[in-house]
Amino acid sequence: MDLLQVLYYVLFAAYWILVISSVSVVLLENKNPVRTTAWILVLTTIPFLGLLFYIVFGRSYHRQSRLSRKTKAKIQICMNPAIARTELVTHNKIVKKHAHLIKLLETSSEAKLFANNNVEIFTNGKKLFADMIKDIENATNHIHAEYYIVETDKTGNRFKDALIKKAREGVEVRLIYDDIGSWRLKYFTIKEMQDAGIKLQSFFKLRFPYFTNKLNYRNHRKILIIDGKIGYLGGFNIADRYTDGLDWGIWKDTHIRFEGDGVAGLQNIYLTDWLYVTQKLHQTPRFFPISSCESNTSIQVVGSGPDTDWQSIMQGFCYAINDAKNYIYIQTPYFLPNESILTAIESAAMRGIDVRLMIPFRSDSRISYEASLSYMAEILSAGVKVFQYKKGFIHAKTIVIDDEVAIIGSANMDFRSFEQNFEVSAFIYDEEKSVELKKIFIVDEKSCRKLTLWKLSKTPRFRKVIRSIARLFSPAL
Repeated sequence: MDLLQVLYYVLFAAYWILVISSVSVVLLENKNPVRTTAWILVLTTIPFLGLLFYIVFGRSYHRQSRLSRKTKAKIQICMNPAIARTELVTHNKIVKKHAHLIKLLETSSEAKLFANNNVEIFTNGKKLFADMIKDIENATNHIHAEYYIVETDKTGNRFKDALIKKAREGVEVRLIYDDIGSWRLKYFTIKEMQDAGIKLQSFFKLRFPYFTNKLNYRNHRKILIIDGKIGYLGGFNIADRYTDGLDWGIWKDTHIRFEGDGVAGLQNIYLTDWLYVTQKLHQTPRFFPISSCESNTSIQVVGSGPDTDWQSIMQGFCYAINDAKNYIYIQTPYFLPNESILTAIESAAMRGIDVRLMIPFRSDSRISYEASLSYMAEILSAGVKVFQYKKGFIHAKTIVIDDEVAIIGSANMDFRSFEQNFEVSAFIYDEEKSVELKKIFIVDEKSCRKLTLWKLSKTPRFRKVIRSIARLFSPAL
């Protein structure tokens, strides 16, 4: 046996030792069986490359310095005045009706219920961005921003210039941006903001040797807070496509602007993220001013991520769907549900609930698009009505139920949002806002192609195979 043969057998043995070790780690993580099976298939069927994918994308990550309840409580104590105002309000019938959902979210994510909120829903990026800039220009104390994507383009430069102007006026400005999502944010733009006094932090900065255990866990949140009085969250990031659309159509998204006690809940999530990325605790009442807003609209701002013990947003989705009595309308750009969500949606349709799902006709992710379509025959058979948005790309992440609960945020209906990304969603308990979101859905239906089992039956066999393969690996995406 020559040296090359010996080297071959040594490398072969070493590789399979690594694969077997990795499979053992996957099994011991006790993840969802579907996800576990997907990674075992990747590891055993794609030599070398599969192992690299697992090292980069598959390993579970927990905050190495997990924030203790005691540390979080130091931030949360500043919310007490807003919590007290909510407790003084005689809760309306919708809040009382959904008391179990509210309790679930409070237990799993410490998301407090806040009454006294004025909420505005946006579906137009230009209008949203104009209002955001106006609110930034009117800031007097602080501006807290956190985005998955910030780019150096026309929209990004306008946002940057507005922040710089306020920083030079003495307003305290902070910006958290995701290091992967914001890869088009140029160094000279970052330097310009830093030189103006803006406090910048990238989330999970990718640097060796810590590259591989952080690449897969991204901060997907979109948050803007003005003076602790105005909050924004939803699906819009800071880039031209969110305001100007794409070459092949409009960018359809949903975002909210709200004033009132609920901003304290959003501020709590932001300051917790800031504490994590900087190790600096900001326990100051000026970030939590007492609101003078009086309204019947109640909000829970729910955060979830790989650092939390529970998949809070997914649990909220699942419970709300199971609790529906009349209808459930869902918009999502990526439909890759886990078993809990899939069962809840199908069961709702089968018990006579009007369940409608809106997904893109054309997507920015071909693999996710094909994987999403693999679920369609099953849910259509259960009675779910499926609409494919054709006017452009639908990026909205919304659920509206029974003219009572409206959910708007950054979380897609997929494995990544449920398990890997840091997300934020607003659960709004209000008839007016729920009806408004329902009307938005109905209007969007006019720009859709209704999918049917007959249309799916015309799909070529090779496309069906592609979709099945994409679905098989979707938990690992």
